[in-house]
Amino acid sequence: MADDSARPRAGVRVQILDRTLDVLQLLADGRPRSSQELATEAGLHRSIVYRILRTLEDRSYVSRTPEGRYTLGLGLLVLSRSLLGGAQEQLREVLAELADKAAATAFLAVPQGSEMVTVLTAGPRPGTAAVVYHPGDRSALTRGARGLAVLSARPAEPHERPEVAWARQTGYVRTVGEIHAGLTELAAPVQLDHGVPAAVGLVFAGELDEERAVRELRGTAARLSRPPDVWEL
Repeated sequence: MADDSARPRAGVRVQILDRTLDVLQLLADGRPRSSQELATEAGLHRSIVYRILRTLEDRSYVSRTPEGRYTLGLGLLVLSRSLLGGAQEQLREVLAELADKAAATAFLAVPQGSEMVTVLTAGPRPGTAAVVYHPGDRSALTRGARGLAVLSARPAEPHERPEVAWARQTGYVRTVGEIHAGLTELAAPVQLDHGVPAAVGLVFAGELDEERAVRELRGTAARLSRPPDVWEL
C-alpha cells in the first residue's frame, strides 16, 4: 500500500519556487533591477534573492546588464517556444499583419492563474502613430478586453460581466481605460496549438476605424485558432 504521506497534498506550496517566480514576475516588466531592488520589491532578504538570481543566471533565465543589473534572459525563449507551440516567428508575422491592417498595436496574451500576461506584440508599419507596447505586461483576468475575451471561451458563470456574454455572441470584446488610462483595447479569444488559450488584441489611443479593426481582429483570431501549418503566411 502506498504511503499517503509521500503524496503531494492540495494546497502544499514550494516556498523557494514561489520566491523564484516572484523574482521572474518582477523582471517581466522589462526594467533592469539590482539584487537589492528585487529583494525590496519581493519582500525577501537580499541573500535569498542573490541565490535565486545566481541559479537563474546559470540556466540563462536571467542575465546581467553591463551595469550589473538583472533582466530576463534568453533561456526563457526555450520555455516560450513550448507554450506557443514552436511558432513564435509565425505568430509575430501574423500580429504584424494585423497591426498594419488595423493601424494599431497588436498583441497576444495568455492567462496565468488569475492574470493575463502579454507574450508578443507588434506595431504597425513605420510612420503610423501607435501605442508603444511591450511583452510582459500583466493585468487581472477580469479586467481589460484580453482577459474578458479568454473568459468568453469558457462556460458561462453566474455574475460574470456582460462584456463576456457579448463576446460569446460577437467574437470580440471592447474596453476603454481598464488597464492603461486613455487606451482602448479590442480582443478576441483564440485556441493556440496544443489547446493553449489566449487572446489576440489591438490597443490604441484616440480615433480608429473600429469596424475595420474588429473585422481584421476576428479574422486573425480565426486564423490563429487553426494549426500553424495552415496559417498561410
